[in-house]
Amino acid sequence: MKISIIAVGSELLLGQIANTNGQYLSKLLNGIGHSVVEHNVIGDNPERLERVVNTALQNYDMVILTGGLGPTKDDLTKHTVANILERELVIDQQALDYIEQYFKDQNIDMTPNNRQQALVIDQAHVLENKVGMAPGMLVEHHNKRIALLPGPPKEMQPMAKQELLPYLMNGEHTIFSELLRFAGIGESKVETELMDLIDEQTNPTIAPLAGTHEVNIRLTANGESQQSCESLIAPIKKEILNRIGTYYYGSDDILIEQSFMNNMKQTFALYDGVTDGELYSRMNNFNDSQNLKGMLVHHPQFLDENKSIDNQLSVATHIVKDLYHTEVAVALLRQHDTVYLGILSNNQLNVQSFKMNQRRNLIKSRTQNYALIRLLKWFTNRKNSKNQ
Repeated sequence: MKISIIAVGSELLLGQIANTNGQYLSKLLNGIGHSVVEHNVIGDNPERLERVVNTALQNYDMVILTGGLGPTKDDLTKHTVANILERELVIDQQALDYIEQYFKDQNIDMTPNNRQQALVIDQAHVLENKVGMAPGMLVEHHNKRIALLPGPPKEMQPMAKQELLPYLMNGEHTIFSELLRFAGIGESKVETELMDLIDEQTNPTIAPLAGTHEVNIRLTANGESQQSCESLIAPIKKEILNRIGTYYYGSDDILIEQSFMNNMKQTFALYDGVTDGELYSRMNNFNDSQNLKGMLVHHPQFLDENKSIDNQLSVATHIVKDLYHTEVAVALLRQHDTVYLGILSNNQLNVQSFKMNQRRNLIKSRTQNYALIRLLKWFTNRKNSKNQ
């Protein structure tokens, strides 16, 4: 299937936000064997949007639009598409009930324009929005498909993956991928460890992909269904993790800091002598459980740098543990080309180190992933030992 993706919103043309939706959808759709052949970005102008949609419908099997489903006057996507298809907009009662309940729960008066978010194109298959208010929709028109998705990535991504994707895979030969994510290991070492698997690959295929201070491995299988593809991937994934699983932190869209924060069940604080608070910021983005209590950036007045590194790590971890009243304390310090990670738990200090003989800005960024994968494995191993 050949697909055109159209992002709607003047803020994209003004450079106020990046079009990350296009990138996400291309990866998602190509991953199941469809071909994204065109990207367009259109401002909040119905005449231009109508022209671009009509052209795409003439040339491609499917058109996917993102953005313009909200309550304001410049949210014109579904009105424009409905006009092209000569169909009415009708209220989706389930969406309207959710919107009304949301405002009631928040004790806020609902303005009339919010009803617009519950409008859908007549005879459309409604795609549930489990994160926001405006539903998406999928329309069949003269053997062509048109999908309308919300603009905010936090709404668009789960809708595309959970609601739209199963429909596009229904009854078709399926290509399915899983992206394995690793940190603290280089691409060359990954290829060395997996060379025989890579040389002998058939179905699934194995593709190492270098990232920023991490390595990803995309496993892609083709079969009659997603389930059959997953069955083909499972033994290869198991063998890969048997070899380099120490560096594995999750699959597909998860970030390493998200994986760590999802697994860390104890309160902790950070003493940072390497990343200038950047590691704390990354972890704090996923601090939903509020287990990360705070951070202290290193200053020479806090530590005696003439003492051993183990002594400095012990002092640093005790400082933040006492300051923030946590169960665990973490410290990062650097001496010459070596970064040291100290983890204080139950009055026992675990010290790990890794070489970082690069420029300071690279040390700051690489240290974050190295520290996160070490912390994740420390917590996982500790949890496993308790369960034995």
